[in-house]
Amino acid sequence: MQPTIPPRRWVAAGFERYLRRLAARHFAAVHLHAPAGPAATRSAGPTIFVANHTNWWDGFLAYLVGRALGTTFYVLMEARHLARYRFFLRVGALPLDRASAPRAYADLERARGVLAPGAGLWVFPQGARRPAAEPLGTLEAGAAHLALGAGAPVTVCPVGFRYGYVGEHLPEAFAWVGESWIVQPGAGERRALTRDIGDRLSEVLRDLDAARHGEVLEAFQVLVPGAPSLNKRLDRIRHRLGWLDGPYEERNG
Repeated sequence: MQPTIPPRRWVAAGFERYLRRLAARHFAAVHLHAPAGPAATRSAGPTIFVANHTNWWDGFLAYLVGRALGTTFYVLMEARHLARYRFFLRVGALPLDRASAPRAYADLERARGVLAPGAGLWVFPQGARRPAAEPLGTLEAGAAHLALGAGAPVTVCPVGFRYGYVGEHLPEAFAWVGESWIVQPGAGERRALTRDIGDRLSEVLRDLDAARHGEVLEAFQVLVPGAPSLNKRLDRIRHRLGWLDGPYEERNG
């Protein structure tokens, strides 16, 4: 089975609905911070999203964020995993065989073909899932290779993902979309651009961690609302029955 390019609209919409239901069951909320605009879609050209990878949920959150930003979703996925879960070929997954440098190069060249106006191609340049507390370290150069080798300017946008408990009975997920920038074809070399990507992604993660650790939820919009905690469900019933005074508060203090 070959990737469906572009993914069929009804499949993409159905998969988004499924992911929203899944996230609502497992998180108290999914939060999104995005620059006004949003910055990722200010350019009429394609966007390469570069994100950290610490969690099973990252690819699914990337899908929801990409849809929220109005881009057509594509993601580079380890070829051996994609071979086991071939359905993802229908929703924008593209194979990347990291076991062989020549095959990885060929996969990147094929992936460049989706970089059309309105497309959002997600790349996890760490290459594998890493602990959240671990620095980004040395990143793979695939995103830089794609951006510099494109036939037209490409927007590069860093995105950070984090997860944790913030006062509710379920964990919460956070996505922070950083400021994007335009990369001109052939304007620089891969190593320098990869370092720039790492620096900007590290900055995004610092901003995200500061907001999350300080519980500054006003910095985010709720992308997916989850179920309230048990005590809040009981409070809502009591409030409707007139047994609690004052306004009903959705979240625990």
